[in-house]
Amino acid sequence: MNFFTAGLDYFIKGGPVMYPLLLCSIAAIAISVERYLFFCKSDSGRDFTKQFCSYVEHDNWVDAKALADGTQGEIAKLATIVMARHDKFERLENFVSVRAERALDKFENRLNYLNVIVTLAPVLGLLGTVTGMIGSFNNFSQRLDNPLAVTAGIGEALITTVFGLCISIIAICMYAYFNRRLAGITLNVEEVANTLLEASAKNLDKQAGKKA
Repeated sequence: MNFFTAGLDYFIKGGPVMYPLLLCSIAAIAISVERYLFFCKSDSGRDFTKQFCSYVEHDNWVDAKALADGTQGEIAKLATIVMARHDKFERLENFVSVRAERALDKFENRLNYLNVIVTLAPVLGLLGTVTGMIGSFNNFSQRLDNPLAVTAGIGEALITTVFGLCISIIAICMYAYFNRRLAGITLNVEEVANTLLEASAKNLDKQAGKKA
């Protein structure tokens, strides 16, 4: 209870800039939680990619399809859709490219907002610093009669700066985490797509050789 009261007291002392900073903190937490849950649900995982590519490279399409159908996530879904069209290689490359981009776009969704918060929070903190210092200088002439009026403005400046930096640090850590996961997912998508395209091309060459 004392912690909550102290936090509320600091928030009030921070001045009006604390309200947009509060919105930034809520947005950063909400985006991070939503993205984390989405990544956990939609990332098929590295193990799936390795096993699926191994099946396809050994021309084991039955187990590859069963693995893709039984695995959740965007990469498994991409593999299932592509395998349904593997006999149309002349149109498959563009199809895979578009599907892969759409799958990656789902993972990138809302991450730009997190990046905006990384930049916006310190700027808002700086704005609070400026407004706090302006208030201090406006009350400087009253320093003898009311010395607390000067220190209140300085306190507002320091509180908003610290709050803005804390939000930015947390947002940077979360943004870096999601970017790292996105890089791994991108590699998995490219590996699955290239493996399917190569396998489909080989199958078409075999069919063409038999007909010849």
